[in-house]
Amino acid sequence: MSITKSVNTFSLRNLSMRELEALLIVLKDDGTELAVLKAAIDKQFGYVSRTKGYDYINSLCKKGFTEKKITKPAAGGKRTVRIHVIKKVRREYERLILPTVKNLNNSIKRLFKDYMAEIKEEENLREKFRFYTETILQAINGMLEESPTKSVNKKKLQKKITDTMWRYFRAEMLKVEMFSR
Repeated sequence: MSITKSVNTFSLRNLSMRELEALLIVLKDDGTELAVLKAAIDKQFGYVSRTKGYDYINSLCKKGFTEKKITKPAAGGKRTVRIHVIKKVRREYERLILPTVKNLNNSIKRLFKDYMAEIKEEENLREKFRFYTETILQAINGMLEESPTKSVNKKKLQKKITDTMWRYFRAEMLKVEMFSR
């Protein structure tokens, strides 16, 4: 048994913003019991009224977007009212929304391609600085091997290490600045 008023044409212009939000909730929970949908709508909108959720569901039914289906009770059970979105409405909604989702996926793919060059450039910079760090470590190890053990603790060796590090660092930064433009 179906209680609904049919509308010949599908148009979202017939809905207020709150009714559209309620329709989206019903679309998500199609075939759910009336009381559960009412609770979901009340929770979404922050209503504490006992009838507000029902008002939106009834409005959607009157405008022909949803329908109430009363299920016959099982032996000794109670009747339940379930809300279903009309097939035509679901089909039209998907026809409107799916191209938008597809455009979103294409946009994400384009952004990923745009940033891929920057990601590769950053990886190249990391590789250069990793190479720079290895060069400095090799130079320091070479100086430590060449210098006598007595001079390892002297300030002259520390100054020599600092000068070597800064020389390699400046050279690497100059390369990056010159070749990045």
